[in-house]
Amino acid sequence: MLEKLGSTGAVIAAAACPVCFPKLALIGALFGLGALSAYEFQLFIAAQALVVLAVIGLSLAYLRHHNRWLLGAALLSGAAFFGGLYVVASEWLAYLGLAGLVAASLPEFWRRTRNLWRPAWNKK
Repeated sequence: MLEKLGSTGAVIAAAACPVCFPKLALIGALFGLGALSAYEFQLFIAAQALVVLAVIGLSLAYLRHHNRWLLGAALLSGAAFFGGLYVVASEWLAYLGLAGLVAASLPEFWRRTRNLWRPAWNKK
């Protein structure tokens, strides 16, 4: 649950920052997040904190499932996000990091929702 909260929250917080993430701001404005532009610095910090939370959540999910691919994707995506912000100054690398975190969170989400819709006698 922690990784889904972190990755989804990071994308939403990034969509509310029109100067920091202009491509996501178009989507954020579509959903009315442009009203939060007065709190842009706080949302930028929140997006970074939520990326860290998503990486921690995916690392904890690794301890349960031992899926090295998802752990590698999470660590690489987190590094790409912060590398895009602070090292290379590439907004596309930061976007790629956010997309990677969302993609790394999807298999666990799929596994949990698939088990919710199974009959009680067929659950594994």
